[in-house]
Amino acid sequence: MTEPRIRRRRRRRLTLGVVVAVVLLGVGLLSASALQGTFTYYKTPTELMGTGVRSGQSVRLGGMVQPGSVHHHGDVVRFVVTDGANDIAVVSHGTPPSTFRGGQGTVVVGHYVDGRSSDAVFRADTVEVRHSNQYRAAR
Repeated sequence: MTEPRIRRRRRRRLTLGVVVAVVLLGVGLLSASALQGTFTYYKTPTELMGTGVRSGQSVRLGGMVQPGSVHHHGDVVRFVVTDGANDIAVVSHGTPPSTFRGGQGTVVVGHYVDGRSSDAVFRADTVEVRHSNQYRAAR
């Protein structure tokens, strides 16, 4: 083979390799952007207390609703979110989801008020119920 032919083949292979890399990168970026809205990131009570979140800073808090801690007072709902090690009192205005109850997983979106005192409270703007991946038939 002549040298110009060899160069053309190398150039074609290099061009093909670049095109394949760009396509794979594009597919990866599209996949990542499509999945970005599906993840729910939150802090547990222990993480929230340990990170030094500023009072009033918006944050997502997740954990279990402590059984027996849910109290309704008109449109105000008070409950405690726990991760087993630490507890945080939560106050929410409005009606929580119908499946919301003690012993249920929850993610609340709002802000932590006065995180250093013993009467600290998390003011929730949104209350979501977390479900387990296991199906249990009604008894």
